[in-house]
Parts: sequence; C-alpha cells; structure tokens
Amino acid sequence: MRNFSRTLTPERFDAKVAIHADGRYTYSYEGVLIFAPALLRAIQVTICARCEAQLRKLAAQLLREGFHKAEYLGGGRYSVLFEGVRQRGEPLFFLSREMPAFSITPQLDGAIAIGAFYSDTAAQRKFIASGAKIDGTLNVMVDEGVKVLRHNAQNEPSRRGLFEEYSWRIRSHDADPWIIIQPPR
Repeated sequence: MRNFSRTLTPERFDAKVAIHADGRYTYSYEGVLIFAPALLRAIQVTICARCEAQLRKLAAQLLREGFHKAEYLGGGRYSVLFEGVRQRGEPLFFLSREMPAFSITPQLDGAIAIGAFYSDTAAQRKFIASGAKIDGTLNVMVDEGVKVLRHNAQNEPSRRGLFEEYSWRIRSHDADPWIIIQPPR
C-alpha cells in the first residue's frame, strides 16, 4: 500500500513548528495515529490475528514514507515520530494535502499560514464514530524578527529565548488553530 499515512488520523500527539528569521522551518509530530477502520472493527468485534499481523507490517510502510519512528501498538494504533526541516517557500501537509493534521503553507505575499484540522474526511468521521478521543498540542515558535500577523492561540504567547511561542490544545477534529506569520524579506 502506497501512502498508508493518508489513511490515518491523529489521536494523542505533540506537534511543533519553529519558524526561523530566514523563512526556513523545522517541524515535528510525535504521538499516536489511528487506522480508523481497524479501530471501528476492534470495537465491533476483535481484530483477527491475521489482520493484526498485516497492520503490524504497515509500520514499515510508514518508515518508507518518511517517518523517523513507526511502531504498531495494536488495535489499529501506531506510535510515530515525523520531523524535518523545510526551506522558505516549501509547503508541508502532514498527513496529506487532503487530510492535514497540520499544514504550513507559504502565501503569495511571503507570509506563512500554519493551521490544523480544518477538513472533514471519511477517516475523521470513522474516528469519531469509534468513540476515540483526540488530545494533542500544537506549539508554534517564531524566531526574533518574524512578525505574527494574526493568530487564534489559546494562550498569550510566551518567550523561550529568542523564540516567541504560541500554543493550542486540540481536542476535536473541528478545532481550527491557525497563525499567520511574516518572516523578514
């Protein structure tokens, strides 16, 4: 299966983005992703041993898709770590463009929009139907010299050295955390 990560949805996680003054950024997602159809199956009846074995093998597929860590926990759940660095102007859609857990999108005017959980997908509906609960955090740190144009952070920004940090607690797929920043040109 190619692009297995597109079939997953976040459950518990800590996501971080750090925007640097030169426009480059680092990102990470550490937490649990769920294959919602398997979770629904586990609630209705137990998942057969053969299906569990197939789901376990798919952890290797996540590694091929760029995850730094992917461990199958059972019942359709994966413990994962996804992190990296992107240059100014490079977008990121994690898990996919169609179903982003979070996205970092360069704008035509040079600003960068960062957001999370703003789409309604079949996987999300299955997740909700399963009774599973989402519980995560998104932290966005902006380097000194980077302007924050607008945001809906839940807390006042805090200072961490040269970085100013904005944070959100996410407990549903219809959460809409966002921030728009402008690195120096």
